[in-house]
Amino acid sequence: MVPGYPLVDGPMPHKRMSYAPLDRSKPYAIGHRGDAGEFPEHSSLAYLSGIKHGADFIECCDVVLTKDYVPICRHEPLLSNTTNADSVFPTKKRTYVIDGYNSTGVHAIDLTLKEIRKLRLRERLYSRSQVYNDWYPVITFEECIHFAQHAPRVVGIYPETKHPTWHDTLIKARKGKTTITDQVLYYLKKHGYGAALNTPEWLAKPVFLQSFESNNLAYARTKSQVPIIQLMDDFTVPLPDRSFPNYGAMMTSDALAKIAKYANGIGPWKETLQQTVTRTDGTQYLNSTGLVERAHAAGLQVHLYTLRNEPNYHTNTLTSIEDEYAYYFKTLGVDGGFTDFPGA
Repeated sequence: MVPGYPLVDGPMPHKRMSYAPLDRSKPYAIGHRGDAGEFPEHSSLAYLSGIKHGADFIECCDVVLTKDYVPICRHEPLLSNTTNADSVFPTKKRTYVIDGYNSTGVHAIDLTLKEIRKLRLRERLYSRSQVYNDWYPVITFEECIHFAQHAPRVVGIYPETKHPTWHDTLIKARKGKTTITDQVLYYLKKHGYGAALNTPEWLAKPVFLQSFESNNLAYARTKSQVPIIQLMDDFTVPLPDRSFPNYGAMMTSDALAKIAKYANGIGPWKETLQQTVTRTDGTQYLNSTGLVERAHAAGLQVHLYTLRNEPNYHTNTLTSIEDEYAYYFKTLGVDGGFTDFPGA
């Protein structure tokens, strides 16, 4: 039985079947960490619910590595905030500096997959339901792929290499012979992913590979045809691999032309796509920052993040999720979006 199956309607097929290819006629709905608004992120429940509710892609997944370099699905290497790791392995707590910030607790890189199997997931946000805490296991990247491949229609996957510079530096220090990018590419190839964007083969097995760093994505391009999305944070945030001074420097026309040599699109934070302008009478309206237009001019798709239903995630100008959909997809012409609520 698939973990979480009793709470998700509809049986999962027992073998791969042939379905209609991915629908490209509308913006892609990308299930952020599955259906993270309803269930603990990166859980079997979240992935199956995202599939049930119509996600074109599931973010399968935020990849971190275990001590034995197995790719698993967690938003961060730190497990303390989203699992019961601190109580199961209290002696494994330690502090790492990850991309310039202290990370204290139990980390995936210090546990083998066998040890990871002892953990149970917890909801990260206290504002969301805690009812599923301590019931469901951490899943591997490969298990996540199986959810997509055994769905009752074509569902794409959208893995992210988390903190590749940090992971790779640690692997090298431990005398490892791989990288997080190589591990992800291995499992993609193993399960038949890697065709060029929009080819018949890709439409049957859609995938995008994403990262907030650029050096590992440029490396991935030399190894595979897998479509690549360059993630972008807020304007002033520095890149961990120092390939650009900050994300704002990636958003110029010249920089986007360089990105287009290894990537097929960008994944910006939605707030970098629009700016609020105040009229003389005090009323406000939204104006594009031009990033979508510049990306499209460079031949890049734009997949924004993250759309959420809760009011506290909306702005004074875009006051509802419907307002966000209308502005980003209809007005700006964004090509896809990560959402915590793919059913919306």
